[in-house]
Amino acid sequence: MRVLAVVFAVAWLVGSPPISAAECPPDNRSNRDLDVSLDHPPAPIDPRCRPEADDVGGSIVLDEHLLTNAQNDRDYNGGGEIKFSGYSALKYGHWLDLPLQWVDDQIGIDRPGSKWQAAHAFAAGLLIFTPSDLAARQVVPGDRPYASLFFVSSGRRYTNPELDVAYSSSLTVGALGLAAAESVQRALHSITGSTQPEGWSHQISDGGEPTARYSLARQALLTQHRQSDLSLDSKWTVAGNVGTITEGSIALSLRWGRINSPWWAFTPEQNTYVQETQPGPPPLDVHSRWELFMLMGARFKLRVYNAFLEGQFRHSDLRYSSDSINHALGEAWVGIEYRNSAGIEIRYLARWESPELRSGIGSRTIAWGSVEFAKSF
Repeated sequence: MRVLAVVFAVAWLVGSPPISAAECPPDNRSNRDLDVSLDHPPAPIDPRCRPEADDVGGSIVLDEHLLTNAQNDRDYNGGGEIKFSGYSALKYGHWLDLPLQWVDDQIGIDRPGSKWQAAHAFAAGLLIFTPSDLAARQVVPGDRPYASLFFVSSGRRYTNPELDVAYSSSLTVGALGLAAAESVQRALHSITGSTQPEGWSHQISDGGEPTARYSLARQALLTQHRQSDLSLDSKWTVAGNVGTITEGSIALSLRWGRINSPWWAFTPEQNTYVQETQPGPPPLDVHSRWELFMLMGARFKLRVYNAFLEGQFRHSDLRYSSDSINHALGEAWVGIEYRNSAGIEIRYLARWESPELRSGIGSRTIAWGSVEFAKSF
């Protein structure tokens, strides 16, 4: 039986005094009051004072082949998800938010009487991975195996107006190895004119197998500068995952431009092939101008286990031992984000990750781009 474990050190940052927010009336409702009052939602308050927005969004993640060369398809082929934030997230995903809240409670984040304000998210999506030679019907040793994950995920973000620290957690459950992944990829490749995949019968956990992952991250503000219409935020994040992907990481990220959202509202460093399930940022005031900023960052990861390469309990025709996988990984990203007071948000990110396999034709840098859309209500 495979043991999933990760050991990572959590460092604590004492930062500068927090930037004052808009004056808001006190909200005496507890996080748990918000969780259990779905049939009778609380009276609306000033959007600037709400810890979260009701929004729905979607993202599409593409390998570099659709960004540069439609005939070149390999590695992390792509994925996508649809996400709900706020009370809509609790409406559809309350059943998954409950165990997430319980885990967070055990860790000590969301205990009764705490000053942390919780925001919520719920997402459903698909991840697909492929080898370099899609036409091959047989297993190609040395290349990465076919792999897929259909998933649903619940996410929480905890903020405290008195601190320059924020926490994020997520619980993801899903199924590896479902045949439906091949149907999805074939349909997409028919549209783009790409080579049809022929080796899906050899995917990881072919036939289906349940999987799960818990994620926890701590963000801390490093610097925050404002000059005229332009602002600069920088932060660092320590995080850990246990489950389908088991790893610890530390990241540095920054953004620069016209910024009107809190520093903790952008989380490109919290990513496991697709963006972790994160609540949307608080809505902009109706009188606020749009925001547009560039963002960049880097992350170092110590990965203990990757089910997309090593498999789980079910038989897989091609799987790799822990000795065949790079456990120290580097990742970098650059992108741009736009958001306006009407609640429309658009983000583009390009990412690069160092090789996951130590040798063979599968030992190559992974590059992919993501386009994310969201609309707040």
